[in-house]
Amino acid sequence: MKNGLLRLLKQIKKEFRLLWTDKFNIFIALIVPPLVVVVLGLTTGNPSATTPPINCVVVSYDSNTFIEENNFTESKLDDYNLKYVEAVNSSDLLNLVHFFNATEEIYAMETARNYLIAKQIKIIISVPVDFSELIEWGYPGLIDCITDSSDIQKIQERINAVYDSIKIFVSQNNLTPQFEITGFEEFSIPEGYSFSYNYMIVLVLSFMIIGVGMVSTILIIVQEKPVARLLLTPVKRLEILTAKYLTYMSILIIQNLSLIYTALAFGLYLVGSLIDLFLALFILGFTGLALGIFISTLSKTKTQANQLFLATFLVLILLSGIFIPIDAMPIYLQVIAYILPLSHGDPLINSIITKGKSVFGFDFFTLLGVSLVLVALSFIIFQRRKYEV
Repeated sequence: MKNGLLRLLKQIKKEFRLLWTDKFNIFIALIVPPLVVVVLGLTTGNPSATTPPINCVVVSYDSNTFIEENNFTESKLDDYNLKYVEAVNSSDLLNLVHFFNATEEIYAMETARNYLIAKQIKIIISVPVDFSELIEWGYPGLIDCITDSSDIQKIQERINAVYDSIKIFVSQNNLTPQFEITGFEEFSIPEGYSFSYNYMIVLVLSFMIIGVGMVSTILIIVQEKPVARLLLTPVKRLEILTAKYLTYMSILIIQNLSLIYTALAFGLYLVGSLIDLFLALFILGFTGLALGIFISTLSKTKTQANQLFLATFLVLILLSGIFIPIDAMPIYLQVIAYILPLSHGDPLINSIITKGKSVFGFDFFTLLGVSLVLVALSFIIFQRRKYEV
């Protein structure tokens, strides 16, 4: 047992030397993932960066006339809808294209929707009929937001812009900040964080971790020429493959730590714990490593390994559930999709980052099971593989 442990340590040392000579593989494993996060952070990660204001239209149904129920006498209220329009004009995030008074223009909303269809505006802010009355009597004023949802990534950004105008409205009129915006969603990205960056980083992480893990390992066996000669030494096949797994798992740990640090540095809004996020990234990366080593043990040439990688990764993407919902697939494809690891990557990462759920759930244990099966198959194939000296 002592001799076997010494051989394993020497083999791990050899693997690190081989890895150090392969600068391209080190670049892919350790530099590319944080570099992708840096690019995302520089392009989408600054919520305070100067961006063009969002074109909008305000349609007001509000009336500042109050009729007493007992004697039907009229009284004037503060015209809060016009004060809100002033707040919209004061906001740096909104550009008021037009204000419609629906009490005078009966086709106001239809005209506003035509603006939306023509892409002249991105959001319609509708002020209801009792807006001033509710505020006058100390109740929250309700504002309806109709946003262009053709670009789903921009919805939260537009809602946040309306939120900014309401803050200005409340501040300018010394009101108690009781307000409600129709469309404000639970688990949304809070103010001060870039919604685009957080949306993209959640989407990219699972693809990148599994993809980089596969790319780093698909050639580690099939391209290693001295494998056959190595088998003539006292080193066992079990020790050779174990050394490769341990070496690349240590690289995976460094990769995950650098990813988390870089993502947080550029404004990742993390609801869950750092440990849960690290474990999620590790199990995704380990599944990618296991799949890459499995392809490498299965392949006889580099060309065959590259072709298998390309075909496998395309299937993983198509059945990941991100572009095509898994529930919309035929039953037999749903079964295949839930077996493949990438369909569990985005739900696992998303639930930790945006909802603060624990890593230990269905997706985690499915990935763990898939990776262990791949590891077992790799050892079986490598053990029975014949090499010519």
